[in-house]
Formats: sequence, C-alpha cells, structure tokens
Amino acid sequence: MDPVVVALAAAALLIGLTGTWSPCGFSMISTLGPSGHTGGRRTTLSACASFLPGALLGGVVTFGVLAVLGSALGGPGGRLAYLVAAGIAVVAAIAELRGAPIVPQLRRQLPEHWRRVMPMPLAAGLYGILLGLGFTTFVLSFGVWALAGIAVAVGELEAGVAIGVAFGIGRALPIVVLAPIADRPAGIRAVELMATRPAIYRGFRFGDGLALLVAAVALTAGATADAAKTVAQRGADPSVSAAALVYEKPGRGAVISVDGAIEDLPGSDPALGGAYVAVAGANRIRLLDRGTLAEVGRVSARRVDAVAVSDSWVAYRRREGGRDSIFAVPIAEAGNAGAAAVKPSGKRRRIASVRRPAQLSRPSLDDSQLVFAVSKPHGNKIVRRHLAAGGGGAILRDRRAALQNPSILGKRLLYVRIEREHQTLRLRDLSGAEKGRVLLKRKRGRGTLWSTALASNRAYVTLLKGTRGQRPQLLSVAR
Repeated sequence: MDPVVVALAAAALLIGLTGTWSPCGFSMISTLGPSGHTGGRRTTLSACASFLPGALLGGVVTFGVLAVLGSALGGPGGRLAYLVAAGIAVVAAIAELRGAPIVPQLRRQLPEHWRRVMPMPLAAGLYGILLGLGFTTFVLSFGVWALAGIAVAVGELEAGVAIGVAFGIGRALPIVVLAPIADRPAGIRAVELMATRPAIYRGFRFGDGLALLVAAVALTAGATADAAKTVAQRGADPSVSAAALVYEKPGRGAVISVDGAIEDLPGSDPALGGAYVAVAGANRIRLLDRGTLAEVGRVSARRVDAVAVSDSWVAYRRREGGRDSIFAVPIAEAGNAGAAAVKPSGKRRRIASVRRPAQLSRPSLDDSQLVFAVSKPHGNKIVRRHLAAGGGGAILRDRRAALQNPSILGKRLLYVRIEREHQTLRLRDLSGAEKGRVLLKRKRGRGTLWSTALASNRAYVTLLKGTRGQRPQLLSVAR
C-alpha cells in the first residue's frame, strides 16, 4: 500500500482514539453498557455490534466526501498538494505537542433521547455515525481538523476512505471494548482512570502530534517522488542503457542522446540493449553498433511498431489484421566484421498474440528476460517470459486498474498503473507481490503516463499531453 496512505491511516486511528475523552465518548460507554438500558448484556453486545459499523460509515462519509471535494477543486495528488498537506500536518502536530487548547471547539452532544424512543441497537448505530462523522460532537484533537484539511489537499478517494475507516475504528474501539464491562470493576476502574488522570489524555494528544509528524514526512517524500525532470519537450518511447538514451522525436524520427549530444538514427521505434541500438523500418529491424552506430545486422520483420534488444535477442510487436503479436528472434555474432556481423541464430518465436480490443504493450528485454503488458476489457496483467530457459507467466494482475508498458532491469520492474482518479509510475521487485513504490503520480486530466524505460539510477516515462496525446514529453525521475 502507498506509504502516504498508511501513515495517514495510522494517524487517523490514534486521533480517533483520542476522541474517547470527549463527553460523548464517556456517555457512550455508559449508555451502551449494561446499566444504560433495560436489555442487559445481550442488548449491550448487539448495540456495540451496530455502533462499530456506524462509526466506520460516519468516518468514510466525512473524509471520503472531503477527498472527493478536493479532487473536484484541484484534482488528486501532485507535488504542491502533498506539500500543502504536509504543512497542515506539521502545524497541527506542533499544536498537539504543545497541548494547545482546541480552537475552534464544537460543543455539540449526542441526542440522548434517541435511546428512549428507538431500539437500542438502532440508536447505537446512529450514535456511531455521529461520532464517526467527527465534527458533530466535541473535537478533542487538532488532528481531526488536520485530517480534514489533508483529505481536501490530497484529493484522493483512496486516502480519504483509509482515513475515514481508521478514524471510525479509533472512535469506536474503546467504546465497544469498555461498554460490555462498564458495570464491572475492570471497566469502572478504566473509566475512572480516563476521567481522573489528565496525563493520559495529554499523552494521547502527544502521540497524535508524533503521528502527524510521521504523516508529514510521508507526504513530503510523496511530493519529492513527484518531482520529475524534463528530458525532452518533444520525445516519446524511451529506451536507455548506461549513459545512452534513445527515443522517438515527433517530426524527426528516432534519435540517440549521449551526454546531452543528440544524433539522428536511421529508422523509427528505437531500442537500446547490450552492445546494440535497434531501429525499425522498411520491413526489417536494423541492428547498429552502440558505439559507432554502424549497421552490423538485420532481422526481417513486417509492420513493426515497437522493438526491444539485448546482446542475444530481438523482440518486437507487430499490429496487423486487428491483432497484436509479439515475436522474439535469437541473434548471434557471425564471426566477421561488416554489415552482416550479427545475424539471426534461430527461428522466430511468436511469444503472445491477442485480438482487439485486447492489446499488447511494447516489449522490454534484459538479457533473455522479456516482459510486456496484456490489456483486456475484463483484466490486465504484466507477463514475463524466459526466452533462453523457457517458462514464465503473469507477474502482476489487476481487474480494475490498467497496467501499461513495463520495463525490466535485473530484478526490478517499472510500469504504469492507471486508475480512475490518477495514474502512477511504479517500481517493484520482480519477486514481490506488492503494487510497487510510487515514483511519479499524475492526476486525471493532466496528461497520460505511457511508455517507460529503466536505468540503474533513473526511471524514464513518456507523458502524453493534449486531447489525443499529440504533444509527448519525455520525463525522468530518480529511482
């Protein structure tokens, strides 16, 4: 899960727990407890069972709505949004650490008469909703105000829901634990300690401050991750190896950049790998020496629109007759210098083929490891194939988010994940099951993250701008 979301949820849980010291928190323990009604312990348990989901619902409504509002005002994510949210967290943390009086303070109480005019479980569920909403009763921590501001600033529904769920759990947990034993010595003693030892409440507020500082650090790190460097104002489909970078330049064709010097390449859809530069054109893929750019070999291939190359393999995508296909061809040194120094050393292999509307992404090679994405209407996946040893399969699946344009380097995988509200450039370990660490985030409507390339210290991605992606921009970000 996103470290920012985890940090915010952890802070929300502790801030929700702090709310137990409000007059409404104490009254809920006695109201739901066995002596707060005539139904006995069985009614108490059923009331607690309805109080918990009510608190969760209230929290999700408050912070989910605030996140949606933030998304509507400025869109989700973004460097500035994260920095603003971090600033809110720091200000609230300082106030909590100092123990400043809560301002503004809401002095509303729960409607006590509900327990007399409706069944206790129903009343308890409604009480839970009001406590979960956060701002319908006393506020016992600046963290509540801070979480609201952060939800709006970040503007991500995932973050808003996580905050709401954690806050609701925090508000409900002490009550559902203490209410069933409120008439017993342990319960009575616990409530007495809470009511008569202000230092306990002060300690929770201090913890709120520390949790908000941790959230501020996570938000700042998220903002730093979103700081991308522009490599080319007009560039797309990167491929990188060591100090060299190749990409497609609209209106000019394939180019190679070495230490800032740009040189044209004789073809399109360029790729770098091992000792070679590969370019497509005229029903063939031309292999160029990476140092001299002299042609050292050719692979016949029709209708190529994406290429990958390594020291021993060439892979390419072909689109023809409503079908996407990826092929791989082994190559080897021919033993003599000149234009035919490299040649195919085995049969062409069809690695994958799908019929539209399904699509295959650009292939990516690292030695004999090949990765590509498969996008279908009802599911998406990233596939790895071991070309030399055989075997392989899906390494990442998702039924809701689009998985696009993976790149491989060693044991690391770079890819684009596109969701409803935002899209992210992610880096993950090939053997892991996590979604990956976010390197770059873009909100919906501000361009589309597309083709990628992975180097030892940086990650590259194409940002498609304009209504039809006609203004591609090549970005890089530290990994």
